[in-house]
Amino acid sequence: MIPRYLLDKLNKININSYVELMKYDYNSVFKWLKYKEISLSYNVLFDLYCIYNNLIINGLTEEEKEEIILKFNRSKPSYLPLPINIIKEYLEEARLHAQIAQDNNEIPIGAIIVKDEQIIASGYNQTKFYNNIICHAEIIALNKAQILLQNHRLNDCDLYVTIEPCIMCAGAMVHSRIRRVIFGALEPKTGAILSQFTVLNNLAVNHQTEGIGPIDNDYYSQQICNFLRKKR
Repeated sequence: MIPRYLLDKLNKININSYVELMKYDYNSVFKWLKYKEISLSYNVLFDLYCIYNNLIINGLTEEEKEEIILKFNRSKPSYLPLPINIIKEYLEEARLHAQIAQDNNEIPIGAIIVKDEQIIASGYNQTKFYNNIICHAEIIALNKAQILLQNHRLNDCDLYVTIEPCIMCAGAMVHSRIRRVIFGALEPKTGAILSQFTVLNNLAVNHQTEGIGPIDNDYYSQQICNFLRKKR
């Protein structure tokens, strides 16, 4: 049973029933609620924990509460879920930029940055054009967004990229404080979100970027695989 006060809060993040609530991790739900209401107290987290574990609300000991808070602070970042149709729409835009890279004989990877539901920057691989190994799609998009916003911090911005970012690009996202990175396919050899490194899992840094993906590994890897096959 969800208390009425909590159900009202959950409705604001489109969770309207117990069944819907149980689809998600309670720590993530509390983060989403806190994103909407910064001053939200840990009492909401305690109630969520009790609901998920079939415990009596208000029945936790102080030691149990301390442990719950500790686990929450150690959990990965999680922002409000994105509708899959929106994710695919923006990834398709990134894929168009990957095609520009391919047309210029560059590794076909494209990226865009979204803020307030608007695309504010884009990029595609241009390492050969500039003879500069750091000119990855993500780095170029980050630079454009920073110039546009006149700020080296990109809070509340999401980066969509066709292929899993490398360690350089993942590090740049953390330092620029990108909110989320959404990638289409894995990069088995150099991927730094899941494949070879887990850069975004470092909770010791001042900002945590959420990684989402792969969205459709077969589909988004097809472009780069075809390009490399022709090269061989």
